[in-house]
Amino acid sequence: MAYEPELSHVPGWEGVTLSEIFRILRRRVALIVLTTIFFAAAATIAVVMIKPLYTATATVLIDPRRPNVINLDAKQTPVQTPSTDDATIESQVLLTQSVSVLRRVVDDLKLTEDPDFMPKPGLLAPIKRLFAQNATQNADPREAARMAAVSVLQSRLKVARQRTSFLVDINVSAHNPETTARIANAISAAYFAELVRSKSDATKMAAGWLNQQLNDLKARVLASDKAVEEFRGAHNLTLSQGETVNSQQITDLNSKLVEARAEAAQAQAKYDQVAEIAKTNADPGSLSEALASETIARLRGQYAQLTMNEADLTSRYGPQHPQVTAVKAQLRDTQKLISAEVQRILQSRRHSYEVAAAREASLEKSLAALQNISTESGQAEVRLRELQREADANRALYESFLSRYKEASARESLDLPEARTVTAANAPTQPSFPKGWLFLGLAIPFGAAFGSIIAIAVDRFDRRIKTIDQVESISGVPGIASLPLVGLRELSRITKRGRDELARYREQPTRMLPLALQPPLMRYIIEEPNSVFAEAIRAVRLSVQRAARTRPMQTIMLTSAIEGEGKTTLAANLALSYAMMGVRTLIVEGDLRNPQLTRSLCPNAEWGLFDVALGRASLQQAILFDTATSLSILPAPSSDELESMSEFAFSDSIRIILGELRRHYDIIIVDAPPLVPLVDSRALGEHVDGIVLAVGWDRAPQDLIARAIELLSPLKDRVLGTVLTRVDLRRMRNYDYYHSSAYIKPYEYNSDLRQSASS
Repeated sequence: MAYEPELSHVPGWEGVTLSEIFRILRRRVALIVLTTIFFAAAATIAVVMIKPLYTATATVLIDPRRPNVINLDAKQTPVQTPSTDDATIESQVLLTQSVSVLRRVVDDLKLTEDPDFMPKPGLLAPIKRLFAQNATQNADPREAARMAAVSVLQSRLKVARQRTSFLVDINVSAHNPETTARIANAISAAYFAELVRSKSDATKMAAGWLNQQLNDLKARVLASDKAVEEFRGAHNLTLSQGETVNSQQITDLNSKLVEARAEAAQAQAKYDQVAEIAKTNADPGSLSEALASETIARLRGQYAQLTMNEADLTSRYGPQHPQVTAVKAQLRDTQKLISAEVQRILQSRRHSYEVAAAREASLEKSLAALQNISTESGQAEVRLRELQREADANRALYESFLSRYKEASARESLDLPEARTVTAANAPTQPSFPKGWLFLGLAIPFGAAFGSIIAIAVDRFDRRIKTIDQVESISGVPGIASLPLVGLRELSRITKRGRDELARYREQPTRMLPLALQPPLMRYIIEEPNSVFAEAIRAVRLSVQRAARTRPMQTIMLTSAIEGEGKTTLAANLALSYAMMGVRTLIVEGDLRNPQLTRSLCPNAEWGLFDVALGRASLQQAILFDTATSLSILPAPSSDELESMSEFAFSDSIRIILGELRRHYDIIIVDAPPLVPLVDSRALGEHVDGIVLAVGWDRAPQDLIARAIELLSPLKDRVLGTVLTRVDLRRMRNYDYYHSSAYIKPYEYNSDLRQSASS
């Protein structure tokens, strides 16, 4: 068995399953269809009646990478990198819808004269004017008309960004397609103009501020330069090539002193070498100057030649030879000449050393003097440098501001918006609202859904009896049967059979109407003995027979909660059912105030139950017998004695009459009045053996049935059960298939076939 979840978590839906919801929708399908048709009709009327709106779209690209036409900054790249974020794009979207942009469009296109953009007065317009009268009495009429047009345009405008791109769609709706395209393009143009205007205003403001700052900076630069010059003049701090003269002289002396010290050191080294030769009596010829001297070289050559001659002469002539002696004298003279030349070189080195030392001492003295002067002017130079730095800073700031001022002045007339039109708006050919198929496509499912909700709500709040189980749970007594509703076509077919009988009929007060002239429902069990209706009557009869096994069940009262529940039809057919079995059956008209049974079966009756009780007639005179059905009836003709009739049910007469009737009839059916409005049935119930309560299907409220059962509580042991009357079997299947008599359909005798066979 399939599992059906219960909607127990929804208040008021305890125990309701999904299959039950489907059954609710199925049995309320007419309501759902009507609701759907209503919504579809409303949508169709709306499409026909509503004046169509056309929507035009202009697409704008907000491009942060747009190149600058004039690049005044050498360091700036020709194409900027994109830095626009979502907040910036959304700000531009809001700017497109701003009042300043839309006001420009209203003025350019003269929308204040367009009836489509004039506010339509609503139902509450007089009240709004009453409250807004004080606020608008001093307003300019043209400005008020402009703002009204702007307000209407805002309601017709929708600006949306395409996903996460830089593309923005400007959608404008109006009744005229050409007007929508013109407005959409005008809004994009006004948006660009607003961007240019805002940039131009910002540039002008910046240029003005820069100009004012330049004047102040210029004065500060002049003042700082003047202070530097005055301080330099006052402290004799003349500059040469960016430095003071004193500083430049100290630098030069330092350089010369270094050179002099190097020369003195070199001269001292040479002099020390000479002094060492002189001290040790070494050969002075090893000096570099001696080696480089031509005179010494020539003398050395002569000396070498004389030495060779001396050796040759000595070996030849001996040491005492005059030639040898002469050569030795020449050698001594040559040696003296060489020594004299070396002494001259030594004196030259000594003199050079003394000159270098004197020059070094002089430079040191001059440097010391200049340093003393520099120490005295150092504080002044510190202050001078401070003044110079301040002057340089003022000059640099002035030059920077001057450059930016010229740049702003150049850009003032060249600002371009960082946006451009991608797609211009064209006049639409199809209306954007209302769309007929879309309206119908939404109206039909929405109507079906809304109808389903209404159907479920109606069904849940419907307190009328729909099933035998409901009656049993409310009354506490068993449900006996469901008496089906007979269609008008079937009743008309049966009625046609009595036309010939009507022509031959002659009114006779002592007789019942012929069977063919009786209402079709009163004799339906005879006309259609194999119908579902007849099966239900037999089910009621079976219940009575079962009850008769345990206690006497000769007198049966049929009643209902209120009138119109079908109790009279049930009583007549139940009586006919017994009569057709050969049982002596009597049906008694117990509703003296509204004798529906009497009017249907014997409208011309002269005597009745009330006459028997008053002694005006005997039972033999009042009871009518139908030879065709063997059914007897004790009628109750209408009477003007209403006060006496209201007390009849409480008298002993009814007990006596019923006691007498029990002696002559096997089963007595009493058609009693309704329970709730009248008390007669409660009194009659005291004199009967069993009570059957007729409940109108889909008519009697549950509270009413509960009230009727409560009124019968003193006679609860006599209540045999309830019978649902006028049951629509087709609809009943959607409530309780197993109690709808649907299974008997294959066994029904086809009356149409029977009729055709008999004809």
